[in-house]
Amino acid sequence: MSRTPVLEMRNIAKAFGKFYALKGVDLTVWPGEIHALMGENGAGKSTVLNAIAGAYIPDAGTIEINGTDVTRVSEYKRAKYIGRVFQDPLKGTAAGMQVEENLLLASRRGESRRLKWAFSAGDHEKYRDMVARLDLGLEDRLGTRIGLLSGGQRQALTLLMATMKKPDILLLDEPTAALDPKTASKVLKITDEIVTEQHLTTLMITHNMRDALKYGNRLIMMNSGRIIADYTP
Repeated sequence: MSRTPVLEMRNIAKAFGKFYALKGVDLTVWPGEIHALMGENGAGKSTVLNAIAGAYIPDAGTIEINGTDVTRVSEYKRAKYIGRVFQDPLKGTAAGMQVEENLLLASRRGESRRLKWAFSAGDHEKYRDMVARLDLGLEDRLGTRIGLLSGGQRQALTLLMATMKKPDILLLDEPTAALDPKTASKVLKITDEIVTEQHLTTLMITHNMRDALKYGNRLIMMNSGRIIADYTP
């Protein structure tokens, strides 16, 4: 029985002026795989994630998610397929809004925009239980503005928000790079638990070979805008 790839990129090219960030990238991602994407700065890793998410429209090539061509679909319309955690803990959340308000917005990812939104019965307890599993003491701080939290707390919440509505593909752009080693280890542990529990197809950028081998079941190396190696550790 044939499977449909979760993601298929064919001959993707992207240039910024005279600099070619991607040069004919081909990548097929199958359900449930955890990919670790590695390479030096400027290799094209983040550009791949941005092309998948729709932040950049490629100059050439096609991108399909679950068989649907999304090459020129806008970023907000792709949101229903994709969960994303950025390198910067300040991204991915609305700093001036409360923790539970951010969770409410995340729960409606990919839905049509409405003028009115509100909490429904049981939302508070549901969000409290979800946040409690992070083991960061945030379950009693749902009314706190996210901008007052630490980087590690915000990054863990961003991960929770990115996976609330099980995405077709989860994009992790060096999610622990801005965190101290202890906090980074905790966030990676939480990430591994959620990815394993939900059987999420994941593409993770990392510069840490140990993390790549520990959490990934496929290792992709990039250099100068091209994929130069593809390993199963």
